Amino acid sequence: MNRHPVVGPQMPIGGPGLTRFCAIPNPFEAKASNRVNADTDTPPDTSIWSLLRIPLFRWIWIGICLSNLGYWMQTITAAWLMKDWTNGDPILVSLVQTAYFLPTVLLIVAAGTLADTFDRRRLLIFANIWMMVAAALLAVLIFMGNKDPVMLLALSGLLAVGFALNQPTQSAVVPEIVGQKNVPYAVSLYSVANNGARVLGPGIAGVLIPIVGGAALIGMNAATYVFLLAVLIWWRRTPQAADTSGESFLSAMGTGFRFVRQSDRLRTVMLRGGLFFAVTSIIIAMMPMLVPNSADYGLVFGCFGMGAITGALNYGRLSIRYSRNSIVLGAIIIHAVMLVLLSATTNSYAMGAILLCAGTAWFFVMSALQISAQLILPNEVRGRGIAILNMTLMAGYALGSPVWGTVAAFTTPRTSMLIAGCLSLIFLALTYRMPFPQDSETAAGAQS
Repeated sequence: MNRHPVVGPQMPIGGPGLTRFCAIPNPFEAKASNRVNADTDTPPDTSIWSLLRIPLFRWIWIGICLSNLGYWMQTITAAWLMKDWTNGDPILVSLVQTAYFLPTVLLIVAAGTLADTFDRRRLLIFANIWMMVAAALLAVLIFMGNKDPVMLLALSGLLAVGFALNQPTQSAVVPEIVGQKNVPYAVSLYSVANNGARVLGPGIAGVLIPIVGGAALIGMNAATYVFLLAVLIWWRRTPQAADTSGESFLSAMGTGFRFVRQSDRLRTVMLRGGLFFAVTSIIIAMMPMLVPNSADYGLVFGCFGMGAITGALNYGRLSIRYSRNSIVLGAIIIHAVMLVLLSATTNSYAMGAILLCAGTAWFFVMSALQISAQLILPNEVRGRGIAILNMTLMAGYALGSPVWGTVAAFTTPRTSMLIAGCLSLIFLALTYRMPFPQDSETAAGAQS
């Protein structure tokens, strides 16, 4: 549920009327019947859309679509405002992404621990209220004429605190809603939600920034949380065993780190994911410097999300024919080549086509990371394990972005793209013999 996500990464409303007046069954009761073929956890067909037959999952997914749309509108708007306010300073522009990801790096493990020790539904409600308030506050300050770059970074980071709490909690509830064997389908659907927003959000923001201004767009993001909050408030979830383990907070956090230390497979996923995200962070960090105007920037960056949707819709068929390791190998090579091509083109249409391919490759790698983690992690540490994985991935974004901004300041943004593409191939050569787990490898055999 990455905003963004997800696993994810970056991994519903109750209906009309009030239950005290209407004896209508609540479709969001956490029952086994809410799952597709709950007894066997087997999907009715091989389409990822089959999971939308589950009422709870369907409405949550719609809510995530809306909130992700607002998130990407705000992200693109914030980067463009920073470029405008600072006359295109590459380091300050790249720090916008650090502001969104660094709080996640610092807080997500604690958030994952909360997801395993407290009621996940209540945590999701709190996190989404937090993000709504942070976005609304930033919108009000910009509307009042505040153009302080530090303010923009600080309130972007404040929204990221809510994201850090939301992400592992949202991912941890997926198996209990859809069943363990349907997790790959759910991961693909969450990616469609995130990357559909990655397509529409930048395009909407690029067109509307010169018309309505940054404050209005960020205010729209605040409004997008209302639907998902309504769904979560309506959902009558039965707490799972992991929510009431009785472990102290610090002890529970230590358990999560011990699991990672003992699991060779999870450490492999984290290492390869962290290196990949450190490289791919250059796309978010430097694209504002490569595109001349906000409308082109929104549309070009939207192509990256369109590529990720293409990957989501085709990953299932591809995974039937090829191993997860083969898919990741090809995807990283394609992604590296696209970075090299970005360094050599100035045409917006060409950049859009390149980012379309890069987005597809990005999704294949992200999907492999999230699905592998879900296969490895048992339910009692799933929130913590996903949090530690996403801490690693977000660290790649948070630390990689200012590094690429600094490289661009000493060279050029295009030269930094060329360096990133070459570095990606070097990382691949060093790690490609480290295998990802396959679907047949379950949590029972994860620790080795």
